[in-house]
Amino acid sequence: MRGAAGREKAIVIIDDAHTFGGAQVALGWAIRAVLRQCNLQAVVCVCTPSTREAIQKIAGVHKNLRFIECPAALPLNILAFPFRLWTFYRLLRPWMNEEGQLWWLNLAGIEFCLAPLLILRLWGLRPIGWLHNEKSLLFLNAYASLPRRVLCRLRDAIANRMIFGQYHQIVTPSRAAEASLKERLFCGNSSRSGFLYPYLGVEGERQNIHIGRTWSGPIDLWMIGRVEYGHKNNLAGLEVLKYMTERRKDASLTIVGNGPDMERFLSDTKRLGLAQVVHPRDWESNPWESVPRSAIVFIPSRFESFCLVAREAMLRGIRVVLSPLPVFFEWIPSELIARVCTTEAFAEKIEELSVMSREHLLALYSTVLDRYTEEAFATKFMSILPGASGESLRDTTGSSSRGEA
Repeated sequence: MRGAAGREKAIVIIDDAHTFGGAQVALGWAIRAVLRQCNLQAVVCVCTPSTREAIQKIAGVHKNLRFIECPAALPLNILAFPFRLWTFYRLLRPWMNEEGQLWWLNLAGIEFCLAPLLILRLWGLRPIGWLHNEKSLLFLNAYASLPRRVLCRLRDAIANRMIFGQYHQIVTPSRAAEASLKERLFCGNSSRSGFLYPYLGVEGERQNIHIGRTWSGPIDLWMIGRVEYGHKNNLAGLEVLKYMTERRKDASLTIVGNGPDMERFLSDTKRLGLAQVVHPRDWESNPWESVPRSAIVFIPSRFESFCLVAREAMLRGIRVVLSPLPVFFEWIPSELIARVCTTEAFAEKIEELSVMSREHLLALYSTVLDRYTEEAFATKFMSILPGASGESLRDTTGSSSRGEA
């Protein structure tokens, strides 16, 4: 797999996110799986220094893994990305001369990687986008101020009518997310959709979990990740805790993370008289070091594309209670999912899980974890790449000459 000049062919993966989250964790494990399972000559990751550091912790050092440092996307990137065009042109220019190079853009949202996308399109190339959050900005900001909602409508219109169609294919983390994405692909653009379940391990392998007795102590709830009422529904954690304490249940809640609604969460904790049983912690790179095996991870989200936190908890044999979202029913045992999204139903499921035997819990987890392996991920990843079916990333909808988008 060498070009005319002798350069190795490569998968070039780009991620310019200015924050670190689930999309970057998924990318780290994806790179690790591909390097271990696929016979590739090079994986080139174009990313920010913080993302490189996180990926190296997961993927380690590998002779076929290279990094190119890039600047992070700008605020309001859907309008500001032209300021990054020259930088990305210089970074990507050496790789664009080789025929057959494969381009994969890791997208925390459709607003990211716009500068490299435009550079590739000007070169007659359509990359593949792995879109981890397919929802519109208006959906995610439904309760924001009127000016912010108007701005979100504008950004969504630009994304729907101009950005999606520039990709060869948009891949989401689940079937449910793909179905949601298709609702946005209504503007006659030529991009296709698909899905790729993320792979996730625990320091490379599933932990050896000891099967012990049923836990009969206090209910120890944990919420891990971004604190955002509209998306993550963190207020439900406080409402469930209040409901349980009023019924004289011995329960507490630890929240690990940060986000736009953290101050509001702390204020609501005091308002509800729960300051003594709520334990806020800041964001941690590895919160699982302090989560006890007796804990119940509570995920009452209103929207998820996949949910790596649930997968991480299951890999460690920790109980999980989730909201009744289509994506959860897609890959998580129904015994872990609340029947409806109400305080009473969440509390009912939490109490049910608190007395479930570990043998039964781990049997449920095995059916899921055995299905989403590193090997399965790498096989699906390679099948998505155009080269696997003889397709080309070159633009075939019109002239593919350089300079035409």
